[in-house]
Amino acid sequence: MDTSRLTTGDMIAGVGGIVLLISLFLPWYGVSVDIAGFSASESGSGWEALGFIDILLFLISIAAIALVAARAAGALPADIPAPVILLGLGGLAVLLVLYRIIDIPVDGNVPDEVDLSRKFGIFIALIGAAAVTYGGWRTNSEAPAGRMTPATGPPATDPPPAV
Repeated sequence: MDTSRLTTGDMIAGVGGIVLLISLFLPWYGVSVDIAGFSASESGSGWEALGFIDILLFLISIAAIALVAARAAGALPADIPAPVILLGLGGLAVLLVLYRIIDIPVDGNVPDEVDLSRKFGIFIALIGAAAVTYGGWRTNSEAPAGRMTPATGPPATDPPPAV
């Protein structure tokens, strides 16, 4: 794997994918109950608390990591727009995490004695998703070290005249 093929944006997107993947195992939500002197609390990870969104976030994180690894290995075909894919997947991940920050998944009505809260894992997931998005956006405007871009490459020569 040759990291000189990667831009700073690629590296940010790859690390963001790893952070998003790890965040699925961290506590996302907490519930605490206080009834007549009895008190209990529990927390749930992204895997435990989410229905289908956890699978989407897992696939997005794996895709981001795989795209960056393929670019570093030189195995990504040139016709695949990796920065645009990273930008789109990261944007989708940000929207999914924001949705779950705003709307805590609960079944039915919650009594007043039950307190639902958001834990640090959901905010780590938001940071990871935002990093994938930013990395994809930034990669659009960067060129990896050692690779020549049209702006910095040698001057183009005119083709020979036709006979």
